[in-house]
Amino acid sequence: MQTPKNSLQALKPLVVPLMLFACITNMAVLVSPLFMMQVLDRVVPSGNLMTLALLGLLAGAALAVNALVEFLRDQTLARSAGWFEYSAAYSVVGHRGSERLERLRDISSVRDFLQHGAVTAIDTLWIPFFILAVVLIHPAFLGLVAVGTLLLIALKGLSTYLAQDAQRCSDAARQTSLQSLRTLEREGPLADLMNIGRNLSARYLQALTQIGKAQDASLGVQHGFGAATRLVRQGIQLSTLSLGAYLVTQSQLSAGGMIGASIILAKTIGIIEGSIAFLPQARMSWHAVKSLVATNPGEGGFQTAIHDLSGAMTAEALTYPKGAGQSPRLERVSFKIAPGECLAILGESGAGKTTLLNALCGADPAPIGNVFLDETDVRTLDEKTRAATIGYLPQQAQFISGSIAENIACFSTQRDDQKVVQAARLAGVHGLISALPNAYETDLGADAFALSAGQKQRIAFARAVYQSPKYLFLDEPNALLDHLGERQLGDAIMRLKRAGVTVVMTMHRMAIINLADKAAVMERGRLVDFGARAEIVGRLANSHRRLRLAATRTDVQDVIDWVHGQFVRDGDEDFRQRASVIACEMYNFARTNGPIEDDRFLSFEFQFVNDTT
Repeated sequence: MQTPKNSLQALKPLVVPLMLFACITNMAVLVSPLFMMQVLDRVVPSGNLMTLALLGLLAGAALAVNALVEFLRDQTLARSAGWFEYSAAYSVVGHRGSERLERLRDISSVRDFLQHGAVTAIDTLWIPFFILAVVLIHPAFLGLVAVGTLLLIALKGLSTYLAQDAQRCSDAARQTSLQSLRTLEREGPLADLMNIGRNLSARYLQALTQIGKAQDASLGVQHGFGAATRLVRQGIQLSTLSLGAYLVTQSQLSAGGMIGASIILAKTIGIIEGSIAFLPQARMSWHAVKSLVATNPGEGGFQTAIHDLSGAMTAEALTYPKGAGQSPRLERVSFKIAPGECLAILGESGAGKTTLLNALCGADPAPIGNVFLDETDVRTLDEKTRAATIGYLPQQAQFISGSIAENIACFSTQRDDQKVVQAARLAGVHGLISALPNAYETDLGADAFALSAGQKQRIAFARAVYQSPKYLFLDEPNALLDHLGERQLGDAIMRLKRAGVTVVMTMHRMAIINLADKAAVMERGRLVDFGARAEIVGRLANSHRRLRLAATRTDVQDVIDWVHGQFVRDGDEDFRQRASVIACEMYNFARTNGPIEDDRFLSFEFQFVNDTT
């Protein structure tokens, strides 16, 4: 596989032709001064027009060759930059998270150098050549080169120092303004309910004022530096002509030499000025090259491609430390589930449910321990296998600006519209999508408020099942759904289970717990209980089966609400009603019988014998 390092090494053959191009283009700089020297020193005194014509033809031919060489050089660098960006990025896009973004920024930096900075870098190498040419005309011009260089370096350093504070203030204010805009866009009209929108708008305007002040200060420095640089450049040019004129009057230099020295020295100062301005980009490009050379796309280990996974899953001693002496997010979590089973992960907020789910699906693997899909560690599965066999639904659906069809198909370049519709039907949102004005072409970026949070969650479920995965991971899939949405979700999960899909889901709302074959209870990162769903729910419920209230109360509704809270499954209405009647009779009997005391309390205990008793 082509790595960034290999891509950089493949650019080495360009060095020789680029140096030859640079030799021709920089030698062409001497065409004008040599032409002027010959015209002033030979043609003007003699009046020989044939010599002038010959010199003109030679100079024109040299400039034409230079133009062709510059065209070929620019084309070569542009195409090489494009090839390098694609070649290097191809091996980097498989990286995850911030590492991928950092490497892609490095690649962009190297590409920009090839397109815009390589010529400046090569021209910098020719500065000694031009200085030598000036010295050969007369050594006195060397002092002007030294003075001009020192002045340009001093001005650049001073401007950078003065602009630092203004740039930091501008960056901080711009970050604040962007954050305010994103919040306003995300919250929309709801932000005005608590005056958040107005406050964020005021914050944005305040940030704009700070940006304006910082930019004024920064622009003042930049404009001052530009004016001072032009003054130095023009001053050096004027000084060159003045020194040349003096040397001519002293018979130490010809008029042609004066003009030639002026042109060559101006070119030298221009290259030095460009090199000084280019230095920060060169430093950045050098760091980017070192990062890319050190990049190893295979650092994650051997990548396995398997497309016939059965659905079995094994977690072995999953541990996810927090650090800083805090208790781990996961601590030695181990269990097994068979193909086609549904596992419900239960627990309070912060118990580690989402962390465990992300570790199981490989989105955020635990540093310690292993997750095996069949007999393959999830961390070693290649990208294509993960995409084809693993579906994932986060707590809150996040969509990229684009059509609903594109989002369901995960922006595949080979989108199958039939599979998009099948996934939407499975998720129960085909009718909802079809009713939209643009149906599947509805832009989720431009029409963000066309769908409710629950509807977006169901579309995200369609996205999770688009590739017909063998493993489906759902993070609180019913948290934003109404009763109808929960029922459609339950039907979809049942169909997936019948198709042999292994489903793992976290949940707070227990309306679809009856779909699970097994349940796992998490507490502070630890697996405190695991087994058949009915047994786990029964054991979990027993810790909430006791009620204690004053006997003097006459509101039986407290008891009814408590009994209703014990039932978490759909379809238990008759069971719940019978239990409520029994509880009411027991409450009334206990309250009306026994001693009458002010501090008398009644205690009730509720217990499931099995799923129906």
